[in-house]
Amino acid sequence: THSDINPSHSWLKGAGTSSKETQAHYDAWAEKYNDDLQRWAYQAPVEAAQLLKPLVPDTAKILDAGCGTGLTGIALKESGYSDIVGIDISNESLVLAEKTMVYSSLHQQDLQEYPFSFKSDEFDAVNCIGVLTYIEEPESLFREFCRIVRPGGYIVFTHREDLIASFNYPKIIEELTQKKYWKNISTSNPKPYLPKNEDFSDEIKAVYYIFQTLDK
Repeated sequence: THSDINPSHSWLKGAGTSSKETQAHYDAWAEKYNDDLQRWAYQAPVEAAQLLKPLVPDTAKILDAGCGTGLTGIALKESGYSDIVGIDISNESLVLAEKTMVYSSLHQQDLQEYPFSFKSDEFDAVNCIGVLTYIEEPESLFREFCRIVRPGGYIVFTHREDLIASFNYPKIIEELTQKKYWKNISTSNPKPYLPKNEDFSDEIKAVYYIFQTLDK
């Protein structure tokens, strides 16, 4: 049942990493997702697309990892990109993403199961926005991103500032840097994330990261 999923979506703050629960929440939420995010003044898709714009040309093939209903894809399209592939665990969200007409293709994919069904070096960039709080072992996902993005391509992602330490991000990022998977291009100051959501407001912010993939 979806009766335990309340309109304020307070489960969002908890950041559980069960794929099954994440899928259930987002399948149930899909129809109202865009309206809720607009109401909460969610700017991450637009900000992330703007970060990518100076880095790769309009002809780039981009993976929208955890595309949901298509907000990040729409922002990428509005920035001039036309070859956008979307993956998400929520089938109900993918149905709505398809209606946006911005994706070259869409695939149901658990971001905690590897490998993805993409060739190595297939993409010029990955945008993974508002997704990583649901990933238990982000290092495995980042390695997979580095596999499917060509050397010299880019990985742009956001993470909640309040969870960066508990999710071990500094250590994971440093390890993958030492092993020459990628190099850090920029790390933003914490920015408002869902400023008009009562659970997040000014208290919970997001950090935007850009990494460049290196020769494998």
